[in-house]
Amino acid sequence: MKNSAAGKVFWFVLAVRLLLAGVVSGLPADSTNQKTVGFQPPKLAQQYGFVKYGLNKIEAKDSLAMTTFYNALHALQNGTRRKVNIVHIGDSHIQADIFSGRMRTLLQETDAFENGGRGFVFPYPLARTNNPWNYKVTSTGIWSGCKNVQYAQNCNWGLAGITAETSDSSATFSIQNNSVPVSKVRIFYPVKDLTQFSVSLKASDIIYQPVRTDTLGFAEFILSAEVTEVQVLLQKTFTRQKHFTLQGISLENERPGLVYSSLGVNGAEVVSFLRSNVAFENNLAALNPDLIIISLGTNDAYGKNFNPETFKQNYGTLIQRIKKAAPQASVLFTTPGDNYRHRKYPNYSNVKATAKLYELAEETGCAVWNFYHVMGGLRSVVKWQLNGLAAKDKVHLTGKGYRLQGDLLFDAMMNDYLNFSKKAGI
Repeated sequence: MKNSAAGKVFWFVLAVRLLLAGVVSGLPADSTNQKTVGFQPPKLAQQYGFVKYGLNKIEAKDSLAMTTFYNALHALQNGTRRKVNIVHIGDSHIQADIFSGRMRTLLQETDAFENGGRGFVFPYPLARTNNPWNYKVTSTGIWSGCKNVQYAQNCNWGLAGITAETSDSSATFSIQNNSVPVSKVRIFYPVKDLTQFSVSLKASDIIYQPVRTDTLGFAEFILSAEVTEVQVLLQKTFTRQKHFTLQGISLENERPGLVYSSLGVNGAEVVSFLRSNVAFENNLAALNPDLIIISLGTNDAYGKNFNPETFKQNYGTLIQRIKKAAPQASVLFTTPGDNYRHRKYPNYSNVKATAKLYELAEETGCAVWNFYHVMGGLRSVVKWQLNGLAAKDKVHLTGKGYRLQGDLLFDAMMNDYLNFSKKAGI
């Protein structure tokens, strides 16, 4: 669509949306990218002198690292594709879904991409842990949770790294999300396990049965109309059925647009997700991702006995499993940010973890977003804290800080996409 009227309209609209979103840009005013889209970055966006805006970019030794994702975005934008799927995996920085939620909002509110559905979620209250702010979970009956960070336990984890279990066939749970209509639902559980209860779905007083059960580990439901709340029902239809193990649920619709799934477990290390069985690969394959973002390493590098080579080896094993499940997907590493151990000791291991991520990215054809450098490097978290961007523990960010992190990654990604589009002549 080079030089077409539609193309000019797209870039103009994207530029306006970037301005309205208040994203930050690390590029100078005379940047080629800015000339391409014809906008100047808002002054308010670069209000923090300690943030290294000039380093805010997607980096990749392999020029094809982000190609699958960027081609998918272009196909969505020009109408030759209906869905683009992003899967974001991480720890507590992702479980809360403020950073990833900001990315979702910015991408889905861009007219070129639009909102294709909420995607894969987990009802965290069933496992007695904090839920993302953007959907509400209620339940009945007795549920117990099992997390991949509980090393004394070994559960049937899938992609989410967390399960909710019940032996009560009358137990239910509901998910309400008023901002994204739902007309298709996939419930992820061990479908081949004949001891699992049967599952159905209730929406707008209509009870639906699965239209199919897939060997990738989910039951699929097609609704007669869009809804904002669904309730999952269980039923014991055979004597051998004893329990139900929920691995996740995907809230989808038939609208064209971008779907951004985020999955995090508080305290997770890379090895935590390696504890999942083949359901990890199956769940990921079912989501058909165009881009997989991995935000792990904070907990790996936090301890005094951090071993960079072991970290790289574990991360490499995870990448092998991810590429087996989604061989065509682009993969982006986000590095751990700066933090302090026990609030008072600067953590020198994060720079070592970051170096290993660069090595691994080069070896596996992945891309890197270096949040550690963009944040300001060693001891920069103190400046973030003094400006209301980091929490008192000097590990987590505040809501304001996570939203800024989302703004930064969105800006880096969009500038990289604009560069890609220019070079590809689209």
